[in-house]
Order: sequence, then structure tokens, then C-alpha cells
Amino acid sequence: MNLSFTKILMLVAGLSVSLIASAQQDPHYSNFMHNKLAFNPGFAGNGDKFCATLLHRSQWVGFGGGQEGDVPRGAAPTNLVGSFNAPIGKRIGLGVHILRDELGFALATTPTLSLSYKHPFQNEDVLAIGFSAGLMQKSLDGTKLKPLEDGDAKIPNVNVSGTTMDFGAGIYYTRPSLSVFDNFYAGISATHLNQGKVTYEWPQGRRTDDLKMHYYFMAGAEYALSGGYFKLQPNLIVKKDPAKIQTDINCFLIWNDKLHGGLTWRPMDAAVVLFGYQLGGLYAGYSYDLTTSRILKYSSGSHEIILRYCFGIKYTPTTKPPVPILTPRFM
Repeated sequence: MNLSFTKILMLVAGLSVSLIASAQQDPHYSNFMHNKLAFNPGFAGNGDKFCATLLHRSQWVGFGGGQEGDVPRGAAPTNLVGSFNAPIGKRIGLGVHILRDELGFALATTPTLSLSYKHPFQNEDVLAIGFSAGLMQKSLDGTKLKPLEDGDAKIPNVNVSGTTMDFGAGIYYTRPSLSVFDNFYAGISATHLNQGKVTYEWPQGRRTDDLKMHYYFMAGAEYALSGGYFKLQPNLIVKKDPAKIQTDINCFLIWNDKLHGGLTWRPMDAAVVLFGYQLGGLYAGYSYDLTTSRILKYSSGSHEIILRYCFGIKYTPTTKPPVPILTPRFM
């Protein structure tokens, strides 16, 4: 059986138009190592600097958009995430991030607040436990959906929206030195702990999207090469949703702590090339995903841009002039 482009796209967009969603697929990021707060609240307040991050991802460029005959073609996945990460003293971490994720004719917006408690050890290791709470608001433009049967009560024919609370938890561990490696980190986390439900209602029907738990494991470190000008920075993330397990295996080569170049292999999905430049507290990065799945026939790949700025705040203690003490000896 031959499938038209529109039918293929409708299958991909099925996450947002099926009666009961079997999984809420979180967006993935090629620059995951620079965007940890998006999936692990234990990262909130990591380090001793305040960091603001902005990331935009355009996935499967050229796949979707426009129309095929009188049938609109939904947009390929795109998302924009902004975050702010702040240490509050030595024990508490604060993180805020807002995600805007678009897939087909569906749009999800999720503002999230993360808090972590950090326990430092004598050897400068730090173990942080974090929790997040957010509000997921989803909308679906039913006016652009074309059901196979007119009047299908399971598919909305108007704009619909719904909201649910969303919670997550994570553990994040850092160690300055581990064997031959520096700046080791590892984390494990889960999103959609409460498995919330987003309900759409319209005059002719009602449907519900169930959010399913997603699990993440990540780790990474740095290895200084001889000479001191170059470092290798391997990174790993394993993602599990109810449908599958996906792994990103990454390694950066860093020159003089400024110029970054890296490669990532995501089995059965993409090979990724990454570039970045660090100038003081500002980091700018770009990645290109070369799709290795069958979608390669319809897409020129995926693009991602990230900007991060980190800064510290110095507190200058105020000194009071000494107060003279009078005693009977000097009266």
C-alpha cells in the first residue's frame, strides 16, 4: 500500500490527534549537556553562578507545513525553551524554565519551577535532590484536522485546549575529580510523576491525553590531553518513555576552554555535529542532526541553537568601625 506524504505526516502527528495518547513524548535536545534543567530538577542551582539559557530546536526541517490539495500539513516539531538557574547559598538551588513545544497542529506550553537541596561532602562532592512543579497547557487546532469520516466525534473540529499540573524529580551528583577525569557528573530523573490528564471538550465530543512518566540518566566528565590546551568531554544521556529507550552518545573536543567541537551518535535516529564558543560567561552553540531514519527522504535534518550566559555576584561585606570598650581601669 502506498502512503501519501499527508498520510505519513498524520501518522507522525498522531500523538496529538489520537483518542488516547499512549505516551507524551518529551522533546529531545542535541545540546542536552547544556540544557539539563529541562529534564532534571536536581540540576537547579548547580555551581556557584547564575545562568540564563535560551535554546531553539527545529526538527526535521522541510517535513510538513503548507498544504497538499485542500489538506493542511502540520508543522514539523519545533520547540523553544528558556531557563534561569540560580544557587541560593550553599544548600539551596532554584531553577525556572518555560517550554513551548509545537508538533503538527498541537501546541504545549509549560512553565516550571524547580528547587533542589544540595549536600556537600568533605571531598567537594555534591549530591543534590530536586523537585519540580509546572503547569502544562496544551491546545489543538481542530479546524485544520481532516478526519477520514466527516463528523467523527472523536476528532475536534474547533480550537480546543486543556491544562494539567505536572511534577518531576531528580538526583544530580558532581565530583571535581574521578580517576583520570575532572568535573564528573551523573544524574537520574523522571518527568510527569503525577501522570496528569489534559482534557479537551467541544460541543460534539470530548477526549483526554494522558501524560506518561519519562525517565532519564545522564553522565559526563572531562579528560585533559597532554599539553593542557585540549580537553575531551564525553557526555551520555539515556531516555526512556513507555514506547522505547533512546541513547545519545556524545564527545566534545575543547580547545583552550573556548572552542568546542563535538559529535553525537543517536542510534536509529541521527548523527549530530556540534559547535560552540565560550567567551567569558557567554556560550553560543549550534548543532546539526543528519537524520538516519526513513524521514531523511522528506527532511534536510534538524537544527539547534543555544545561548547561555553565566555570571557571579560578589558580595562586599560591610565593615563597621570598632566600638571602644570602656573599663574602670581607663576611666
